Amino acid sequence: MHLTGQYADGVQSFDFRRYWHSVTERAWIVAICVLAGFFLALGHLARTPKLYQGHTVLEVEVSEPTPISTEDSTTRMRAAFLGSYEGLRTIEQNLTNQTLLSRVVRSEGLAEEGDASPAGKTQSASGVTFTPLEEALGRAMAGMVKPVIRRGTRLIDLFVTHRDPAMAQRLVEAIGREYIRASIERRASLSEESLRYLLEEEERLKHNLQRSEAAVAEYKAKNPDALQLGGGTASTGSQQGAGAGGGGSRGGLVESNLEDLNSKLNATKADQLRLEGALEQVQQAGNNIDTLLAIPSIASAGMVTEARRSVIQIEAGITTYALRYKDKHPKMIAAKAALAEAKEKLRQAVLAQPAILRNTIEQIKATETSLQQALQDQKGVAVNLNRTAIGYQELARQAETDRALYESVLRQIKDTNLTKDVKTNAVSVIEHSPLPGSPVSPRPSKTIALGLLAGLAVGLAFVFGADALDRSIKTVDQAETTLGLPVFAAIPDTTDEGAVSRIKRRSKAFRSSNYRVVVETPESPAAEAFRNLRAALSLLGPEAERKISLFTSAVPNEGKSFTSANYALALAQQGYRVLLIDGDLRRPNMHRIFRFPEVSGKNNSEEDGAPGITDCLVGKADIASAAREIPAGEFQFVDENIALTGNILTATGGQLFVLAGGRRAPNPAEILAGPLFGQLITEAAKLFDRVVIDSAPILAVSDTLLMTPHVQTLCIVVRSAKTPRPAVRRAISLLAKSGIRPAGLVLNRLRRTRGVGYYYYYASHGYGKEEGAYSRSYHHSYGGRSKRDHEGNGA
Repeated sequence: MHLTGQYADGVQSFDFRRYWHSVTERAWIVAICVLAGFFLALGHLARTPKLYQGHTVLEVEVSEPTPISTEDSTTRMRAAFLGSYEGLRTIEQNLTNQTLLSRVVRSEGLAEEGDASPAGKTQSASGVTFTPLEEALGRAMAGMVKPVIRRGTRLIDLFVTHRDPAMAQRLVEAIGREYIRASIERRASLSEESLRYLLEEEERLKHNLQRSEAAVAEYKAKNPDALQLGGGTASTGSQQGAGAGGGGSRGGLVESNLEDLNSKLNATKADQLRLEGALEQVQQAGNNIDTLLAIPSIASAGMVTEARRSVIQIEAGITTYALRYKDKHPKMIAAKAALAEAKEKLRQAVLAQPAILRNTIEQIKATETSLQQALQDQKGVAVNLNRTAIGYQELARQAETDRALYESVLRQIKDTNLTKDVKTNAVSVIEHSPLPGSPVSPRPSKTIALGLLAGLAVGLAFVFGADALDRSIKTVDQAETTLGLPVFAAIPDTTDEGAVSRIKRRSKAFRSSNYRVVVETPESPAAEAFRNLRAALSLLGPEAERKISLFTSAVPNEGKSFTSANYALALAQQGYRVLLIDGDLRRPNMHRIFRFPEVSGKNNSEEDGAPGITDCLVGKADIASAAREIPAGEFQFVDENIALTGNILTATGGQLFVLAGGRRAPNPAEILAGPLFGQLITEAAKLFDRVVIDSAPILAVSDTLLMTPHVQTLCIVVRSAKTPRPAVRRAISLLAKSGIRPAGLVLNRLRRTRGVGYYYYYASHGYGKEEGAYSRSYHHSYGGRSKRDHEGNGA
């Protein structure tokens, strides 16, 4: 038989009410953690010294201010760097530089003079030497300095914290001042080094320029033709004379001749190709006059054009005569003869064109040959001139490059001389620090709030962690969702139920009496829960299919005997003839619950001769002799006031019989596996209206699995906040393998704290209390307003 339901812990939605009740249940833990956080915060405030904070604001310009506008690449790169976010970050990091902070220590005289011996000094990257004490104070100061870039601006907030407010103000001002001073000094040092390098480079480039110009002059003197073909266009300064211009015109003439010859040769080749194409078309057309006239070269010939014009004029005249004369008219005859003659001339002119094309092509070929010869001759002249001009051009270019470099260095020397003494910087102080009036750390309100929040977080983490590790079932919804079975009744914890003193509750007599809550506290929520169980099981199906009920549990101490006894009592109160069987042959309990005198003080009833279920199963007794009837006064309402009034109408004819365990069986599993237990249940079903069986835990022994084939309704008792979910799942799985599906669950001993609606659906315990419903003060209410109402209604 397949079991349905959610037996696996899947991903479930967040249950806010579950966690809220977990917190309320363990609120004392959260309170202790919050209180501990509060005292830890107070201790932190008492131990932590007060710190004051100096604050100044620095502004970073996009470019360094200078009296001379320079557009060289170095200046542009520097401006681009300062204008970028990386430039701001670099300045921010440099404000905590070890060398800068050591400079501040020295400028403010914070180091002792006794440690300033030369042997103890170390040299920084910038060439400044510091004593070990100055470096140590600088490293200590690094933790006090905090520069922060304002988002979206070019401002840097500089903070310095110190125990002394005056010292905090002094240090933050000194850091900004020393950074600007160090930047100016670094820039002046770089300018001096650059100027020294530029002067050395100027001497070297000047020497190179003189040598290059001398080489150009010497080459020109040795090779007068070196200025041909544009060689004279390279300028080498004042040393180039008018001769370069004359040579340039000569070189230009050679180049012009080459271009002219190339153009003529190309035009000749184009004409030749065009005429050869036309000749090929003429040869293909043969003597077809119309096809020949379609060729552009023939149609555009002078003779053909003149002949066609004559034909057109004569045709136009014939058209005019046709309007005035007949075909036999002399003028029409003469005109037609003239037209025939003109067409013959056109035909002769067209047929003469192929020969003319051939002659023209031969002439073009001859012209092409002469142009090619002239071009080759001119190229030879140009090559000879180029061989001489190449060396000159190389020397002229080298001289021009040396002159450009030399002039560039001269300009840089001039600019560096003008800007080396300028004491400006891109960083400036725009807001000075006031004297701090209040400490920034520790802040009492913030520290206490953090301590409280930390304590709250730890408390909640402990609560939620304990809840996550808790594998028990706590609520009705959780039981139904997790196990996939309905919960027939949610029985609250009866520990604090009723107006009974703790001393009395500890007594042995009360300990057994407190089991029968349906009888002893009928107005209690627990008694009402058993009446709900009675009603729920009565609705499961036809009466013939729900006569035999078995209550079991997954593990011991779940309350199955308590549930079985009270369910049987509730059925008896409803008027049924009920048999309660103590089916737990290992640890029988019914004789204790109903206080049988024969076995109330001993563990083994065999010596007293009190028969039980074991005697029935081994054939030494039958149900009639072994079952003990409980007097009606023990399962009806036991309140003396109810008995006095006699106005409570209850079901009549109800009887309760208890078949206790009897003697201890040496082999209970083997006894239950035999046919006698089934025969016993069949006989009991015939003699009684309802049969209720209390069995052993499923996971502890196999007795219950041997009983299940003979029962009709099986309920599993689960103890709230104790029974592990895996244990219940395992028990249900074993029942499923036996072909039994439990009818439902009974959730026992639910907590009776605040928020009971979370544990029992939406319970309203005490509904109708003090209004006559199962009330111990019924006679008072009946004798007062209720009695008057009764008499007034004519009852």
